[in-house]
Amino acid sequence: MRWLRSRFWKQEEGNATVEFVLWLPLIMGIVVGAFDLNIVLMTQNNMYNVARDTARRVSIGELTAAQAQKYALSKLTYMNFDYGVDVTVGKDVVVQINTNLSDVATLGIMGGHGKYTLDAAVTMRKEP
Repeated sequence: MRWLRSRFWKQEEGNATVEFVLWLPLIMGIVVGAFDLNIVLMTQNNMYNVARDTARRVSIGELTAAQAQKYALSKLTYMNFDYGVDVTVGKDVVVQINTNLSDVATLGIMGGHGKYTLDAAVTMRKEP
């Protein structure tokens, strides 16, 4: 019996497996969270670029407010999310684009449990 006990205490073959099983959920959570964050940031960057381009076209008189809304929606093709576009023309041109964060965070790590929105807004002076 003493021989059996000393044999088990000296063997260390399963140590790496235990550590792997303990760390795997944390590492997978970080990878999935990074993937979700990447999609959210790329979507917001795309929304901002479209808002800036649309505001510029309205400010130089190339598009009206109604045309600008259709133009912005036609340019928002990144992953086909549901976008809301609001174009206000006055002394300044304001283009606001938003979408639900729960729709953008496809894996549900970011914003999957609430009614958060992802917004991009651009204000430009109307050129004479």
